[in-house]
Amino acid sequence: MTSEDLKQEIEREPFVPLRLHLSSGKTMDVEYPNSAFVRQNTLLIVHRLAPNTAAIGNYDVVALRLIERIELLNEGAGARAG
Repeated sequence: MTSEDLKQEIEREPFVPLRLHLSSGKTMDVEYPNSAFVRQNTLLIVHRLAPNTAAIGNYDVVALRLIERIELLNEGAGARAG
């Protein structure tokens, strides 16, 4: 997965929640806008304590190379290859 592919999805207007499918078989959801940030080789996902708040309860850092594909959750369009 390239940083540009990921940025395109997390910066989509209007925001569409998405699910990241990792090479380990694990999935991670990005449910709210401004809660995922692309870095050089990683993605920082912050888990808000409540929607529309800046308060962060937890976070995950995922290597971009471990993201196999992105699934858009609210479009019913299936999955996007990565």
